[in-house]
Amino acid sequence: MRQLTRNAVVGLAAVAILCACGSKQTANTAAPSAGAHRPPSAAQTLARSMVSAVPASKPSAVPVQVRFALRTRPTVAEPLDIGLVLLPTSAVDRISGKVVTDDGLELVEGGQIASADRPAEGVPIEHAVKLLPRRDGIFTFNAVLTVDSGTQSSTETFSMPVIVGAGLTESAPKPAAAPAAAGPQGASR
Repeated sequence: MRQLTRNAVVGLAAVAILCACGSKQTANTAAPSAGAHRPPSAAQTLARSMVSAVPASKPSAVPVQVRFALRTRPTVAEPLDIGLVLLPTSAVDRISGKVVTDDGLELVEGGQIASADRPAEGVPIEHAVKLLPRRDGIFTFNAVLTVDSGTQSSTETFSMPVIVGAGLTESAPKPAAAPAAAGPQGASR
C-alpha cells in the first residue's frame, strides 16, 4: 500500500512538471511582440460589462448571443432602463424579435427589436428596453428572436432576471429537523 501511494505521488509530481514545462513553452511562443497590443473588440468589451441571457434550449437554436445590463437598481414604480445587445456568432441573413415580460414587470418601451439584415458576425446590435416594475419580487423578461439564414428560420427565447426591491419577501420554508436517533444505534462509539 505504501509503495502504491509513493508511486502515485511521484507520478503526479512528474505530470505537474511536464504540464508546467509545456505551458511555459506555449506562453513564450504565443506571447505577442511589444508593439502588437490590440484594443479589445466591441464583443470583448461587452462580454466584460454585460450579463449573458439564458437561452431556452441548450445549445441555442440560433447563432446569436444576448447580453443585457441594468442601468439602475430596480425599484417599484420607477422606470428601469435596460441595455440589450444581440451578438451574431456567425453569418445570418436576418435577425428580428420582440421583448416580452413577466407578471410584475410592465413593458414601457422597446417591445419590438428592429430587423437587422445581414448583420456582421461579432458586431453588437444594441437595443434599449424600458420596464416598469409593479411590485417587489424576482421576475424575468425575455427576448424572443427569430433568425433567418438561407431558407431556414429559427426562433429562440432568451431569459433575463430582474430582482426588484427586496426580491422575495416571504421567508423560505425551513427544512424539517432530522428525527433523533433512539437507542444504542444513535450512541457514538
